[in-house]
Amino acid sequence: MAARIRTALLLAPHQPQGVELCEALQQQPGLRAKLEGRGCTCRGKGLALRIELVRSAAEALDFLREGYYNLLIIDCRNATRDGDEALAREREVMGFLEALRREPDRERRYPFRRIVVLVGDPDAARADRLIFAMGERHVGACVRDRSLTHAHTGAQQAQARARFVAELWELCRRTLTETHPGQRAICAAGGGLSGLYYELGVLKCLHDASDLDVGSFDMYFGISAGALVTAGLATGFPIDELIAKYGGLDRNWPYRLRLEWRHLNLAAVPQRIILTQQAFLQYLSRLVRHEDELSVAAILGIYGNLLGPIFDNRPLEEGVRRLLSAEGRSNDFRELPRRLYIGATDQDRREHVLFGDVGWDDVPISKAIQASTAMHPFFPSVEIKGRYFTDGIVTRTSNLRAAIDKGADLVIVVDPFVPLITDRPGTNARMGNMWVMEQDYKTMSFTRYEQTRNEILRRSSKVSIYTFVPSNRMRYLMSNQNPFVARNFHAIVCQAYSSTYRRLRVLEYKLAGEMASHGLGFDLTPVAAKVAKISAARKPDAALLLGGARQKKRTSEVA
Repeated sequence: MAARIRTALLLAPHQPQGVELCEALQQQPGLRAKLEGRGCTCRGKGLALRIELVRSAAEALDFLREGYYNLLIIDCRNATRDGDEALAREREVMGFLEALRREPDRERRYPFRRIVVLVGDPDAARADRLIFAMGERHVGACVRDRSLTHAHTGAQQAQARARFVAELWELCRRTLTETHPGQRAICAAGGGLSGLYYELGVLKCLHDASDLDVGSFDMYFGISAGALVTAGLATGFPIDELIAKYGGLDRNWPYRLRLEWRHLNLAAVPQRIILTQQAFLQYLSRLVRHEDELSVAAILGIYGNLLGPIFDNRPLEEGVRRLLSAEGRSNDFRELPRRLYIGATDQDRREHVLFGDVGWDDVPISKAIQASTAMHPFFPSVEIKGRYFTDGIVTRTSNLRAAIDKGADLVIVVDPFVPLITDRPGTNARMGNMWVMEQDYKTMSFTRYEQTRNEILRRSSKVSIYTFVPSNRMRYLMSNQNPFVARNFHAIVCQAYSSTYRRLRVLEYKLAGEMASHGLGFDLTPVAAKVAKISAARKPDAALLLGGARQKKRTSEVA
């Protein structure tokens, strides 16, 4: 069976060297190379590589913005002693790498792990400095052409050139054909019911666009609302069924994700009154002993004890427990076919805990979800193993770092917990405290995630991370409702599906190539058809998204 053709972009500011490299590949034993157009095609054992030659950094940037290349080769070799010319080339290359690094859309940035720099110079010290500079920039590899040094002449020079070409080809073969034992992970953050609806729309779009079932990932990490989504996928529920159940389309599931009068945490009122009375008596005692002073702020602070958690979250745990106890499902982390991790915060230690991890995998999944969604001041903390847990978003945004630490090299992050951005001064100042508090929470959470992601991308060059967050238009839609009110389900799911489609169109040239490298197909045609139906409908209807997906491949079949 013929090897699938991979592509490489060769940036050679000194064009003759680029052409000579293609000609040298023609002479390499075991290779069949053919010069054609502005490059060449090389075929060897296990690899067919099409090399396209460009002369300038600006031209290379245009090519990378329009097409997918499995490898980027930068020829920095200098065949002369002209220091000014060498310095000019080096500056151009450094500027090119900086332009790649500063691409504002992180998902469109070319991964530096797939950059190979060719180095060679009569001035050995100059070549050493260049290699060091490339290491500082975390490029994938440097291949040194020692035939350009004064130590090699005549036959020795020819042999050194042949070794250089052989090393380059072997590096290409190893990089482009060898498989890695990496795993795939989905990390879903919080965001209340509106965030849950957004995540369902995003994952449904990804499901329809790829051969890979979103229910066939190796690992799932969920926090708060994301815990409900990932738990459903990890326990075997198809994405369509989750949309139907969580959105209320499935009338056979009795539990509804909505807060009603019966959910008010009235049972805690007597205890809150007792705590307030105790605090008031202690305050009076301090006044008598002249250890405190009479102030309105102190009195209001005491009566703040009356304002405990508003709702009881036990009905949520009961509903999820019934869902996961159905035939063929499991409420036990240890019995799942795929790994599931649900993040929560130890309220007293202020530490993040992963339920499903070692030492915490005996906790029922429904109980872990109850703890992960216990956002204060809406829900009370949840007692598990003598500790009290609250919403995982307090200490983590998506558990991206945990996914990579556990071996993931392809991570899909869905984070609806992002703030609304506006240029209108005073927009937030005119809103109530609950609105401002929510926007502040979201700002801190997403800022934390961006800093974590940037550091991970710098250190973990072999990891591909794709993050999906609501557009500002989506944020307006999601901010126009209380995050705990089951309203706008159809509008949010449909808009999330459509906006993800638009995002995938921007990334299609890159995602299609990366999916192909995993043996997976990527096709936006069925997604476009559903988006057209949504646009033509008189009102949003999530039922338009269900069904119609092609047969999916299991992870084990494509690993």
